Amino acid sequence: MTAQPARGERNAHGLRVLKGRRMRKPSLAPWMIMVLIAIFAFLGLGFARTSLDRTAFDLAELDKAIDVQLAVNEQLRLEVARLENPARIAPLADEMGLVLPSDTNQLLVNLDEPSAVVAEGDGNGANQ
Repeated sequence: MTAQPARGERNAHGLRVLKGRRMRKPSLAPWMIMVLIAIFAFLGLGFARTSLDRTAFDLAELDKAIDVQLAVNEQLRLEVARLENPARIAPLADEMGLVLPSDTNQLLVNLDEPSAVVAEGDGNGANQ
């Protein structure tokens, strides 16, 4: 209970009691907004971290796949080199009856007259 001076009485020192404003309870709205912002920031950071981790796993899988394909590519290059080896091709050509030509012909093309083709032999065959 608050003490109030009786009406008409004055304090000896000239003091008097004034009615003040009633004390307001602090508003919860700013605190609630701050709490909501903090919660959304926390959840946003968690989501960002999760998506970054998922992306890192995907990248690791792609790196593994690239390594596997590079190994396959290297094996295929070795297989092509083995198949292109002249030491392997020469016996197969002999089995099929392929031989080196005994005579060669050289064709000279006149660029001024594209329809004029002159065949020169190397002396072993007939000129065409």
